[in-house]
Amino acid sequence: MTTFRAIEQSAIPLYSQVRERLRERIADGTYAPQARLPSESEIGALLKVSRITVRQALGDLQKEGVIVKVPGKGTFVATSRPSQELARLEGFGEAMSRKGHRIVNRVVKHAQVKAPPAVAERLRIAPGAPVTEIQRVRWLDREPVSFEITYLPPAIGERLRGENLAGRDIFLILEADYGIALGYADIQIGAANAYSTPADIGLAKALRVEPGAALLRIERLTWTADGVPLDFEYLYVRGEAFQYALRLPRHP
Repeated sequence: MTTFRAIEQSAIPLYSQVRERLRERIADGTYAPQARLPSESEIGALLKVSRITVRQALGDLQKEGVIVKVPGKGTFVATSRPSQELARLEGFGEAMSRKGHRIVNRVVKHAQVKAPPAVAERLRIAPGAPVTEIQRVRWLDREPVSFEITYLPPAIGERLRGENLAGRDIFLILEADYGIALGYADIQIGAANAYSTPADIGLAKALRVEPGAALLRIERLTWTADGVPLDFEYLYVRGEAFQYALRLPRHP
């Protein structure tokens, strides 16, 4: 029988203590990903609290994505989402391959276009100047997780037409094959929705989500080591399938 650390008499609400006891058992592997949790009454009996208290604790964990409730079957530990650390500049495939994941990129567009105003501002070129636009769907372990729109100077973008973009990161090609040293990236993270415009319906279809589904939207501007803006991207990420992680030291 699973044992829990006893509930304490303290100012901490009972449901918060129950939530943390369950989190501890999930973190230490007592309840592995996809494992079924005991029922509300069983947890209540183990911790000597009411079912209402347990239900509130489970509700918090469900909102956090730690557990999932399946009607008629019970409550299960959620499968851990793959994650990429933002503490260093590296490509998606580079980061995920290192963790043993299989990455496949599907190129859906590779064309020379006129730079939209926002793109021109980031790349420090005139609005309407030619840029290469590359659109890719990134697949992680046979599931689409992100849709990326990349803008590059035409001289580099056109050269990339002959490269294996289905299996290699652009970052690696720029550095290893073209000898371009990358310096750093500026990143902005926000929220987006796959609304019902034709473009966004295509985005929802590519990521296999419903139109209107919430997505994580990332803007990333990558600079060369010499301080020249080189690569500007919009990344639309399925938040329930993938996450980003960052460790922030209090005293860097």
